[in-house]
Amino acid sequence: MDPLAFYKIPFMGLKAGKHEFQMDVDQEFFTHFPESEIEDAKGVVDVVLDYSETNMVLKMNMNLNWKVPCGRCLEELNYDLQREEQIAIQYGEETVIGEDLWTLGKNEIELDLAQTVLEMAHLARPTHQVHENESDCDQKMLGYFRTDKEESERPIDPRWDALKNL
Repeated sequence: MDPLAFYKIPFMGLKAGKHEFQMDVDQEFFTHFPESEIEDAKGVVDVVLDYSETNMVLKMNMNLNWKVPCGRCLEELNYDLQREEQIAIQYGEETVIGEDLWTLGKNEIELDLAQTVLEMAHLARPTHQVHENESDCDQKMLGYFRTDKEESERPIDPRWDALKNL
């Protein structure tokens, strides 16, 4: 059985109207994507599929909790990864997956949302995974790193000083 089958929605045979789905996301999900920078996250993705015979609208609301080490002190941090996506889906000759518009070919019978969930999680990550205030970091660990002040107090090698006169 496909380990990511839980993230596929068969739409053939659905009645016209809104259909709700909930997908659990956990650490095991991210192991299926070796390129993923997220390793330990848990939560849910709520999906609402507004289906009609001519097109579909997919609304996804992700709410995950991500555990990651602080980039300064390596202490564990928790981030809420939240993101909403809306994707318009139409039918066409061949399948083309775009950012906000998907075109499904004639042979498609299900929506595979695994890659979309992965992308949503990565787009929701903060740019820097560090404590908001450096004072919240583990001070003992920060003591192992040299600061800029200590760097500037070190004597400069006289050979480099001679280059300044060139």
